[in-house]
Amino acid sequence: MPLQQVKTAIKGQRGYVLPLVLALLALGGLTITSSLSYAATTLNSSRIISEKTNGIYAADTGMENTLWALKNGVPPSSQLPEAINHMQVAIQTEAKGAYTLYFGELIQPGEHSDYLTVSGDIVWEESAAAYRYTITVTKQPLADATVIHLEEIGARLPPGYSYQAGSAAGFADNLSTIEPDVTLDGIGAYMLNWDFVTPLPSVSDSDPVKTQTFYIAGEGEQQGNYAWVVANRTDIGQVGEISGSLYEITATATRPEDGQATARIRVDAFVSPETIYIYSWRIDK
Repeated sequence: MPLQQVKTAIKGQRGYVLPLVLALLALGGLTITSSLSYAATTLNSSRIISEKTNGIYAADTGMENTLWALKNGVPPSSQLPEAINHMQVAIQTEAKGAYTLYFGELIQPGEHSDYLTVSGDIVWEESAAAYRYTITVTKQPLADATVIHLEEIGARLPPGYSYQAGSAAGFADNLSTIEPDVTLDGIGAYMLNWDFVTPLPSVSDSDPVKTQTFYIAGEGEQQGNYAWVVANRTDIGQVGEISGSLYEITATATRPEDGQATARIRVDAFVSPETIYIYSWRIDK
């Protein structure tokens, strides 16, 4: 095609370009608006998630500090002295009373539970090629009763350990030489319990110490074990080796600029000098 004809054809189509450009601009405007809206929503969601995550970590720090203080006999603080993740952390600690561990349950001890003490001791015995577990029950001098009769005695073994069948019968001084009732708790740890029959064994001022000895076998750390005894007197009731206090703890993380809460953790914890048991851990916000 001659050059002059090409120029004439291009000049003849100039009017069609403007509508096409306007259509593209309109379409681009719609696309950009939705894209910007999506980007803004995504950024806002990311900010909220990041803020909540930082708040949970901050509240968790306050919770851990409070549990450490309670376990070590230090009065817990109502607020962390320094900001965590740029957030303030306030803590509320409410004592729910004294409790003890008995047969896998957390119970309130009797009014005179301090009349008795119970302890468990695990020692390796080479001649038996097993661990000797001894539960010791002791009548305290402050007890006003001359004789305290006992209804049962038991122990939770360390996870990974089991009772050696027939071993209780090998210790003539035991409170009971029969085989224990054996059950498993929620994590698979064995719990042993001996129920006594009439005439019930007892401790007294003249004979204040009684024992229950047996063998266990297993491997691993010897943690999480505890013993208990149950007195015939209801004012003494169940006496556990691990006793302490139950607390409800609430840790709240807030933004310092407006006081808006970003995360709140609530915990029910049993605290004793030996250990801490967490019974519930909830993130409320």
